[in-house]
Amino acid sequence: MLEAVTAERAHVDQARNEAKTEAERRLRALAPTPQDFAGPALDARLALKQAAGRVGHDWGEAADRAAQAREDLDAFKRANQLRRSAVYPSSTLLQAGLLLCAAVFEALFSAALFAEDDARGLVGGAITAIGLSGANVALGYLAGFLGLRYLQHIKLPIKVMGAAAFTLFTALALMLNLFAADWRDQMAAMAGREVDMGSDASLRLWSLLQLDSPQAVILLMLGAGVWVFATLKGYSGFDDPYPDFSKMDRASRGAADALSDLRAKARRELEAPIETAKIALAARLEKMRAEYEAMSKAFDTAALKIETLDSKARALDEAATGAIHIYRQENAAARTTPAPPYFSVAPSVAGPSLDALGPSASMIDDARVRLEEAQNQSTQALEGLLHDLEDAAKRLDAGAAA
Repeated sequence: MLEAVTAERAHVDQARNEAKTEAERRLRALAPTPQDFAGPALDARLALKQAAGRVGHDWGEAADRAAQAREDLDAFKRANQLRRSAVYPSSTLLQAGLLLCAAVFEALFSAALFAEDDARGLVGGAITAIGLSGANVALGYLAGFLGLRYLQHIKLPIKVMGAAAFTLFTALALMLNLFAADWRDQMAAMAGREVDMGSDASLRLWSLLQLDSPQAVILLMLGAGVWVFATLKGYSGFDDPYPDFSKMDRASRGAADALSDLRAKARRELEAPIETAKIALAARLEKMRAEYEAMSKAFDTAALKIETLDSKARALDEAATGAIHIYRQENAAARTTPAPPYFSVAPSVAGPSLDALGPSASMIDDARVRLEEAQNQSTQALEGLLHDLEDAAKRLDAGAAA
């Protein structure tokens, strides 16, 4: 029985040896190929130096302009004793819209007041009201922009010129609104719609202006309110209240924004070689990962095959052991003499070969180590490139500052 089992076991062991040899041959063919991770990094460093040389001049020029604009702004603030930042809207469209709304508001009410006694009706009143409101808003804006703003200038001649401009535009606005109110009063008088306010002058505050009709008084107050609103908008609605402060601040911000945009563009150009190297390194590392995965799958397939043959060998051993045990029982039962002593000894059935995939497992471990080393090399190469990028940016900043 042992001879019969041994012959069959020989076939199983031969198949196991063939599977072992085939697995080792397959794993050697699938072993990850060593990759060059230094080449892409060297190419990227060379391209990085070339890009830094191209953008260096423009970077320096933009940095010089930004620094000069900032120095000019600081000198302006020191010369004019300004200890605050410039305040002005990012867009003047809203402020212009508010002035337009004020002009439309005054025009609508003035048109209604003029139309009552205008022979041309509502159209004539509207034409007069539009001209009046437009002139009133323009005079108010100029009084604030050219008058009030320059009144606070540190230099006396400019302050005097601002006071003169404010006085001029205020006088013109006053003349305009008084003329419009008097004109509306005369229209009411010619239309025979004078209002009898009584003979007590103490109750007729507007008698000093010789205005008799309520419409004229309302028109005057409306014009004065719109003029004040337009003056305040001209003073601080469109620009900083201090003359030329916002212009200097915008120049400084514009130069700083231009430098920031150029730095961002230059940074992208400097990062381009690193991105190329990153893609190349990732592709090589991915190739090694794919080879390692294929190697692992081949090892798993070989392990399943060896396990099947081991199961077959164990089944043969178990069958031989069982047959010998039954034979000994039957033989001992039929004997009239004692059984031979070897009946009590376990049969020497050859077990399966141990660790048939030991060399293959060592190959898998070596491949895993090489893959980890490749990952470390790729990481070190990328970290070195990023360090070179930061050094290049610092050198460009240092050259611009110098």
